[in-house]
Parts: sequence; structure tokens; C-alpha cells
Amino acid sequence: MVGLLLTLALTTTAGQLPVPSAPGELLGETVELTGDVRVETEPGVLVVARKNAVLRSGTSVLRADEISYNHTTQVAEARGNVLLVMRGLVGFAEHLTLDRQTRTLTAENANGEGAAFVQKENVSPEALAGLETAEQLAKAGKNAFSFTTRGLHIREDGAYELEGSSFTPCDCDVLTPTWRISTSSAKLTPNESATLTLPAVYVYGVPVLLLPWVYLPLSQRASGLLLPEVTGSGLSGFQLDQPLFLTLGRSYDLTLSPGYAFGTEPLEPTQGSLGVKGPRLSTEFRYVPLADPEGNPAMEGRLWTQLLYDLKPERDPLNYNVLAPGAPQRGLRGWGLLEHRQKLGNGFFARADVKLFSDGFLFADTTTNSAFARSYYYVPSTATVYHRGPDDYAGLALAYRQDIRWGYSLFGAGDVARPTVFQELPTLRYALPTRPLLGPLNGGVEVELSWLSPLDQLLGDEGTDGTYWPLLPDSDGTQGNGRFDPGERQARTRLDVMPRVNATFDLGGVLRLTPYLAVRESLYLYEVTRETNHRGYGMVGAYMDTELSRVFGEGANAIRHSILPSVEVRAVPHVFGQGSPQIYDEVDAAVPANGFFQGQVALRQKLLARAGPTGTRELGRLDVVQGVDFLERRLGETSGRILAVLGPVTAEARGRLDLFTPDTEERLTQLSARIGWSIIQNRLSVSAGYERALASSEQVRRPIDMLLPPPLAPQVPDPGTAVSCSSDAAFANKPIDRVLLGAETRLPFGLNLGYSAEVQRKDPARCDVAELFSQTLSVSFSPSCDCWRLNAWTRVGPGTTFDGGLSVTILNLGTFGR
Repeated sequence: MVGLLLTLALTTTAGQLPVPSAPGELLGETVELTGDVRVETEPGVLVVARKNAVLRSGTSVLRADEISYNHTTQVAEARGNVLLVMRGLVGFAEHLTLDRQTRTLTAENANGEGAAFVQKENVSPEALAGLETAEQLAKAGKNAFSFTTRGLHIREDGAYELEGSSFTPCDCDVLTPTWRISTSSAKLTPNESATLTLPAVYVYGVPVLLLPWVYLPLSQRASGLLLPEVTGSGLSGFQLDQPLFLTLGRSYDLTLSPGYAFGTEPLEPTQGSLGVKGPRLSTEFRYVPLADPEGNPAMEGRLWTQLLYDLKPERDPLNYNVLAPGAPQRGLRGWGLLEHRQKLGNGFFARADVKLFSDGFLFADTTTNSAFARSYYYVPSTATVYHRGPDDYAGLALAYRQDIRWGYSLFGAGDVARPTVFQELPTLRYALPTRPLLGPLNGGVEVELSWLSPLDQLLGDEGTDGTYWPLLPDSDGTQGNGRFDPGERQARTRLDVMPRVNATFDLGGVLRLTPYLAVRESLYLYEVTRETNHRGYGMVGAYMDTELSRVFGEGANAIRHSILPSVEVRAVPHVFGQGSPQIYDEVDAAVPANGFFQGQVALRQKLLARAGPTGTRELGRLDVVQGVDFLERRLGETSGRILAVLGPVTAEARGRLDLFTPDTEERLTQLSARIGWSIIQNRLSVSAGYERALASSEQVRRPIDMLLPPPLAPQVPDPGTAVSCSSDAAFANKPIDRVLLGAETRLPFGLNLGYSAEVQRKDPARCDVAELFSQTLSVSFSPSCDCWRLNAWTRVGPGTTFDGGLSVTILNLGTFGR
């Protein structure tokens, strides 16, 4: 962008005169000055135009109540309702003076402060030159950035140097911006960057942030320093990172973030603790090099790593509260993340989601809610190549699971005893979804070939009890002895085939009947013993449902009430071959050895109202489902859900009750409720919720994935030791009632406030202990133009644990911080 260099000449209202050529001439050779009144106060030197005065040079236009130009000094002066359009730059002032020789501009508004200028995008110079009012110019195109200043110098390279200015780097209201950055001096390079000295961020005239210096990109891809990231937590204390954004061409960029975690000290110096302390470097590399014919990304991804030198003392890998012998510094640690998506063509795709930690404790050291972190078994990584056709799917998948319950190194010595994790190396899948076969028949098939094995051996080496527990080895010495013993798992190849067919019949226009049949056959090859086995069964069932509905009212006020009863019966009469295989995953655990004969009766109701010309919205729902076990001649689980929307209030509750399954200690398997009230629509809302949490997340995850060693031993207090209600051992494996409270307000000027709290009531049958478990406060601000957002939050947990963060989201650049 060239600056505001107006080449002016003495003109009459009826024509143009040539302007002498000079070094630095930027706007052409002629100008045109018009006005209702023209006065030539000094012939050949000074000309003044008044009333609707307009000075033009190409697509550059200066409008004002009065414009004068001195041909000798090459100084132009405009007074009253001044509007300037210059190659995409628009100015609004009451008084403007331009010195062409020194390339400087002074301007002020009606109250004597700096005048407003804005850089326009998505509008042509010719279109801007044709606009005559401030309102038209303010609304035209898109505002790349705006600033106010009393003095402006235009450099030879087209950059602007400002003194005592304010700056708004996005598409906000030009004349009355809701926020600004005031600075003692600034350098603005259009389409590149802004460098600000002593910037102070003001929101509605209130200072909220002061910095010594800042660099802001003014294009979507400009290299430079980003805002510092400031965080804090009870684990690692105060943490500071300074990101540096580097563009590596149109399709690649790199963010380097050196930082430091100041850490926290353990309560006892002789004990270990979670958290990190020391210098670190984060690197995020992003790429989108390829596009498909439609312009969508054909390959994209990111590689994100963090290396840190942890100054805290090393811990025992089996217990992070115990220091290792000699307790050296933990030293170099880190984690890496890879996300990759690619279209290979002809229906083939590739995808990778990989996350690895240098040691198992690093996940808990960097995740603030340590109790939540320790409840996870593993961090999964997957890589897949697949073909997706219109009627089928075929894929090859690799899956790696890193056990994070212990502090073992990811690439540790092979002689260190540790629990063995079984990996998918690999899994081949083919699926043919349900499709028409013959007449009313539909069918499909799924085929899976999987090899499950540890990386470095062919057996789990858990010992004869089948449980690898490093703190309590088997008494017979079989755990970790390097030999296969009965009861241990071994590497296994399985071929699983499951075809299925179904048909749908209309019974008199009232009922719909869908019988189905499926057969599953699994072939096993065990790698250590070289044994082969199989397991097969057939499943037969039928699903019958109908729908009764009625519409009340007409037009936009119409409400539709639907009743949907259904009945399902399914059975596996007999299991052939190995009825109870050693359980590695959900396929092995799908059907008990003696089969099953089950049924389910459901009654679902819902109320729908119109939403717009074609849409609907749900006003209410009531679902009741009852299971039946015919083989054991008892009722199964009862579940229900209720939902009601009454104006601004939404309420929902869910529950599952198992009264008849034998040898079950906890009958209420799920209970939750939530109510929300929008007091002022889109401005103020409150909510409350209740949830009954049962057992631990480890036990919840077990039915999903069992490739890791069996779950941890239950924490059963020693019967010979007295346990008080103030001890955590009193609540081990006991239900917890959780009450969740929340409130949120959105103020008209862009400020949002949120508060949430969690109250826990532990083991109400015995100790009945209630505590305020956590509180979270969040604050965010975004101007009306939504070109940036500032978020700050803090969470206070049980005891002395806390966490907090600050992030800035900038349009076209993304989010920095957390």
C-alpha cells in the first residue's frame, strides 16, 4: 500500500492541468479539483475550493467542505467533514494536512483527537472512489485493520509510522470501535504486520492489558511472535511459554514455543509428587500440501511435540509418591502427537492418530486432575489404510496402547519387569453393509482377521492367576518368569466371520415385523502352544414395532404426539466349540458359554412442535424399557428417560435399575438428572444436575477393551484395621452422588461470565460425607465484530489442587494458550 501522497495541481472547475513530474511521483500526472466555489488567492500558487470540494487523482479522492493546495510547498489542507480514499485506505477527519515533500500527514477529528483511518479489503478502488458519505465508506468491503492518529509518516516501502495512535487489527466498527490497542509508536505494513511499542489494550475505554512490545500479523500467514501463554496449576505451578509462528510457504507452518514450568514442592521432601519443573520446548508443525479437484484438503495433518528437562527427583515406577533410590533428576522427558489425514484416490484413504509419552507418569504429571488421570489405563495410537466404496468397507489397522498406570519408560531396558500389553498387529476388516438380496430379504457380512500380541514377546507372562500385579507377584513364581504357564495369555490370531440377514414385513398397515438371523464363527490360532480352536453360534431374533400419532392444533402452533411401542426377542440357542475362550476383547465376551434367550419391551412417546417452515423441535419425551431373561426366568434391567421443555426450562432424567440379576450388589446402575433455565434468552441461564457415579472408570472401560492386563486389585480395607470416615479407604469402590451447578451470563457488549461447581456426597449409606469437590470460574470477552476472543479460567479442586489458563483466539490465526 502506498501512503497518502496526493499530487495536487492548480485547476479550474472546468478542466485539468498537468502536474510537474518529480521523483517519488505515485498517483499519476493530473488531478482534478472541483467545488461549488473556487478561489485562487495567489495565482499559480494557492487555490481554495469550498462547498462540496472534491479533489481527484485516478481512484484517489479527497472530499471536504473546504480544500486548499499550495503548489510551491506541495501542502494540501482539507477542513470540515473530511473523507479520504487512497488505494484502499479510507480516512475520516475534521482537519487534514498533507506534506507531500516530507511524506507526512497530520489529522484530527472534531474534538481535537486523532482522526480515524481504515484499510479496506474485498472492494475495488474504483468502487470506493464512487462513495460519497462516511456511512457508505464505513460499511463498504471488509476492514483489514483500523487506526487513529494525529501524525502519520509514509515510508518508501509503503509502511506507516504512527506516533501516539490507537490500533484495531480486525473488522470492527470503524467510527466507534469497542476495543483498541493504544501505543506510543507503531509501524504498520499493510498485508504483513504491525509492530507496537508500549501497547495497552482498552475495552470500552478500560485498560485490561499492558505489554512492553508486541508484534501482530496482519495477514493470515505472517511469521512473528505471538502473545505469551500464561498458565498455572497445582501440579506444576506457574508456567510461561512464548510462541513464535513461522510460515514455511503456503501449505506449511511451524510454531516454536520455548517455556518454563516453575513447579511446586511436595508436602514432604522425602516423597515423590506429580507435576513437572524446568525448561521446555513445544513444536507444532502443520501441513496441508494437497487438495482434491473440489479444492478440499486431500492431505492434512500436524506433528506436535514437547520436550522438557524435568528438574524434579525421579520416582519409583510403581508409585509416584515414592522416590527412586538415590533420586536423580528425572531429566529429559517428552511427548509427541501425530494427526494425519489423506485421500489416496480411487476410494482409498489413510489416517493416523498417534500419541506417545516418554514414560507412563508423564500423562498424570501434565493432567491437572490427577485422580481422573490415574483412572485411565492407556493412551491409544492407531494407523489405518482403508477403502470406502458405495456398498462396502475394507481396511488395515494397527493399534498401539501405552500403559500409563506405571512410570516405566516407553523405550526402557528389556530386562525391566512390567505388565505386558497386547497390541493389534494388525487387524484386517471387511464389511458389506445391509443391502437388498432377494425379495424382502436384506443382508450383509463382516469379516475380521486380527493378530493380538505384545511387541517384544508372544506371551503375557501374567502368572497362573492370570493377573499381572507388580506389587504382588504370584506365590508360585510364575509371574514374569519368561515361560508360558497355564492361565496366561499368549499371542493369538483370530478370524471372525459374521453374516446376517433380515426382512421387513408390513402387517396390515398397523405393525412392522423385522425378523433377523446372524451367524458368527471365530477361528483361533495360539502362537506359543500352536493350538487351534473355534467358537461358533447363531443368533435369531425378531423386532416388531408400530407408531400411533395425532396432531393437535394447526399451522405454526401444531403439536404432534407419537406413541412408539416395540417388542424384541433374540436368542443364541447353543455355542459350539470353545464356549468360554480366554477373553481378549469384546468379541470374546459377547456371548456367555451357554448362550442366551432375551427379550425387551419398550414404550416410547414424544411431543414435537414446528420450528421454522420445515423443521421440528422436541417438547417432551418419555421412554420406558424392560428387559427379560427367558433362559433364567427373570426380569432384566429396567431403564427410562424423561424429557420436558416448558418454555425457557428444559428438564431431563435417566435411570437404569437391575432388581433381579443374582449376585449383584449395586442395583441402581445409572441415575442422572439435569434441569436448565434460560432466564433471559441468550443472556442469562442457570443449570443444576445430579449424577450417581458407580465404581471406577477402570471397571467401566473393561468391557470395551481388554487387551491390557486385568484391572487393578480392588482397594479393600484390611478388616483388622479400623477405618474412619475421614479416610479415603472408607469410600473405596463405593457409590458417589454428584451434584453439578452452573450459571452463565452473556452481556450485550461481549463479556461472558461462567461459574460451575461440583458437590460430592460419598457413601451415603455409611459415612454420608458431603464436600465441595471443585469450582470453576471462566471469563471471556469478544468484541461485536468477533475478530478475536480472550478467555481466562481457573479451577479449584479438592485440597490445594488448582488449574487455570489464558488463551487468545484471533480470526484467521487460531487459538494460542489454553
